[in-house]
Amino acid sequence: MAIQAFMTAMPELHSAVKVHCYASMEAEREVSTTGLLEWLCSERKMVYMPYIEQERMAAARYLPGHRFTTPAIGPPGPDPVITSEESGFDVVIVPLVGADRKGSRLGYGKGWYDRFFELLAAHGVHPLRIGLAFGFQLLDALPSDPWDQPLDVVATETGIINFMNGRA
Repeated sequence: MAIQAFMTAMPELHSAVKVHCYASMEAEREVSTTGLLEWLCSERKMVYMPYIEQERMAAARYLPGHRFTTPAIGPPGPDPVITSEESGFDVVIVPLVGADRKGSRLGYGKGWYDRFFELLAAHGVHPLRIGLAFGFQLLDALPSDPWDQPLDVVATETGIINFMNGRA
């Protein structure tokens, strides 16, 4: 709940119109996004979620009361799936296994978000990239590859860590 409180106090989230946010997999020990998704909807944000289609991550509209399906590969998604073009996202909230103090993110090893951010950038879309993590998931350093897409911010139960100030 503390992570959600820090998130809902972020000016960038208040001013956002179109937000992409994952449905948490608590069995994987991810930060719960259930309350955050409902808050975003209550604030009249256009909320989208990831779903995997033909070996790539796409965006599906989320509306309050949507049921979730859990596919064989990828995160839970809204049911029914209402597809969206990958454009205009102000904020993308991502899950992670770990993050370091420079904004490097360790995901689940499939590169879904790295490719998603590349696709958005190809369309001229550069959303604020927010990772949600518990404090124990923050490390001093993580290895990274040239294609890894860094985070701008990580929200934890102790506050918001902003990585944008240290970037060129």
